[in-house]
Amino acid sequence: MDEKEILIKTALLFKTYGIKSMTMDEIARQLGISKKTLYQFVNNKNDLVSKMMSLHIGQEQYCIDEVYKETNNAIDELMETTKLVSTQVKEMHPSVMFDLKKYHPEAFHLLRDHKDRFIYKNIKRNLETGIKEGLYRDNLNPELVTRLYLSMVHSIMDPENFSNKAFSYADLHLEMMRYHIRGIASSKGREYLKQKFKQENV
Repeated sequence: MDEKEILIKTALLFKTYGIKSMTMDEIARQLGISKKTLYQFVNNKNDLVSKMMSLHIGQEQYCIDEVYKETNNAIDELMETTKLVSTQVKEMHPSVMFDLKKYHPEAFHLLRDHKDRFIYKNIKRNLETGIKEGLYRDNLNPELVTRLYLSMVHSIMDPENFSNKAFSYADLHLEMMRYHIRGIASSKGREYLKQKFKQENV
């Protein structure tokens, strides 16, 4: 088992059981390797979580870049990105964000920095593209709306805001995206959305 496989399988364990509850002994046991083998790849649990987060961020950036290449317009791009993120966070253990923020701040800041830089760049570009296509309102301010969007993302990421287990991260992200798209769409965009939502059953 190589380092990448260890990180991918560990990420699945964290997603299922939370991070704090998984000790290095239990991780090694679940992976079917010795703890000595595990420590050949990481220094400690903090190192493991940080490396896992770096891998996750790299994979997410690659997938979002592919969505951009393959979609036809700004609205399609947003909707396909929403599907991608919803799939990633579906059935994620509700304690994951809390565990990251409290026990692994380095990894949490890696994730937040990813949102502040990569997601910022993509949302702003998407807004500018949508305005040119006539699908978004021509009177919106891309810089301001991007910052408002990021504030919603950070709000969802903060476990203190959504500690109620009745809200899954997938539901929160989907509702946030619906709110965002409907707020920025032009009349042409809203008409396109109606057809898109009907096709996608969103």
